[in-house]
Amino acid sequence: MNYLSTISHLCLDFLFPPLCVVCEKPLFQHTSSVCPSCQNKFEPTNLGNWIHKVRNKEGLTKAYSGWYFSHTIQTVIHSLKYQERAKLGLELGRMLANLLPIEDVGPMDMLTVVPLHTVKNRERGYNQAQWIGKALAKTWSVPFNPKLLQRIRYTESQTTLNSEERKENMANAFRVRKNVDQKAIGIVDDVLTTGSTLSACAQALRRGGAREVIAITCATPKPKIDKTAC
Repeated sequence: MNYLSTISHLCLDFLFPPLCVVCEKPLFQHTSSVCPSCQNKFEPTNLGNWIHKVRNKEGLTKAYSGWYFSHTIQTVIHSLKYQERAKLGLELGRMLANLLPIEDVGPMDMLTVVPLHTVKNRERGYNQAQWIGKALAKTWSVPFNPKLLQRIRYTESQTTLNSEERKENMANAFRVRKNVDQKAIGIVDDVLTTGSTLSACAQALRRGGAREVIAITCATPKPKIDKTAC
């Protein structure tokens, strides 16, 4: 029966193969939801610890981002967040862990994630950062507590806000739910733009006694070229 079931699944995969979430081409031998060609379009930042360049960094001691934000990775993250593709979070987390070895990021006592407000979590059904963090924690062998932080007030979307507005929007939006005294904590999110959300999380953790807070994200926007300097 198991043999027949395997043959049946192989036939279905051949006739109706899953599609790459970016280019929508068939994935006949699918171990990932993104085809190798599209994965090759992910542009690693190679920034290392780039905390000195993060605009809003209060409370953070380090910052790491895997790839520059592009159409390709934007499509993957959009599918993860809005198309109920939670598995993509696990895939991104594993890819990010391989791109950023734990030896480079440094020792951590715990990994957590930027929490969603209960209203947003109910609307979406899950927190995309939690799936990324789960895979990171497993690959890095770091304890994982996705509920370490709680979002205590609803905040408007950051999309249309500038840096200062984002910082004000996120101020005092989080609280710590567990003792973190003298702990090194990594906070996981999908994208770091100005750092306002991660900084607000970090400040809550530092108020709780954390000695170090490390921001870890899949992507960050590519710096704009200053043409006046040419």
